[in-house]
Amino acid sequence: MIRCCVRACSCGYDQEGGQEAGKKLVEADGVLGIGRGTGDLVSQLKQQGIITDNIFGHCLGVHGGGFLFFGGDRVPSAGVTWVPMAQNVGSHYSPGAATLNLNVQLEYPVSMEPMTTMFDSGSTYTYVHKDTYGRLISAVGVTLEGSSLTKVDDDALAECWEENEPIQFVDDVKSKFKPLELTFGHGANQATMEIPPENYIVVTKTGKVCLGILNGSQIGLDRLNLIGGNTMQNYIMIY
Repeated sequence: MIRCCVRACSCGYDQEGGQEAGKKLVEADGVLGIGRGTGDLVSQLKQQGIITDNIFGHCLGVHGGGFLFFGGDRVPSAGVTWVPMAQNVGSHYSPGAATLNLNVQLEYPVSMEPMTTMFDSGSTYTYVHKDTYGRLISAVGVTLEGSSLTKVDDDALAECWEENEPIQFVDDVKSKFKPLELTFGHGANQATMEIPPENYIVVTKTGKVCLGILNGSQIGLDRLNLIGGNTMQNYIMIY
């Protein structure tokens, strides 16, 4: 088992591998080079016979720790939901279009139409398009009506709340929030990833609880929605 931090397992930064004679540069994203290019670390391990399957996976623990594996030996034999990767999103690990909902009585639609998504464990937070972000803030506000949390400004993140006493742990307030649902595909190929509150809220040093999903339009992601490491916590992500 390899212990790893989120950034060491990055797979979303555009980098290029070596150039062989007569061949173009190949993409090898991230610190470990585990992007989708032919020159990535996993492909090289397979070419050298170290692993038999072009597979890697990771699990980031919600309370710290985690593991990273290469090859198919550690892939669970059951309980895995597989989603095909889209081929039109460059070198990113993308399951294609997805819809985001928040459970407020009936399903509360956050994304009004399917949105292009990508997974990037190298990003601490998750980023969504500004329209989705605005609806998400409104939906979360509905879930917090009548709770002991009140809206407050904090230098750490954009959307934060506080109680009468400083909040120490996410576990102390997660019951006040509702889970999100990220649904990929449609029909028989539909798969839903439930995002519990502890995977999208964080507690700051000042004792506030803040939304760990940010406005991706402010950092130039346009309509690309990035699912970061915080949202993947306690899931075994297999690529």
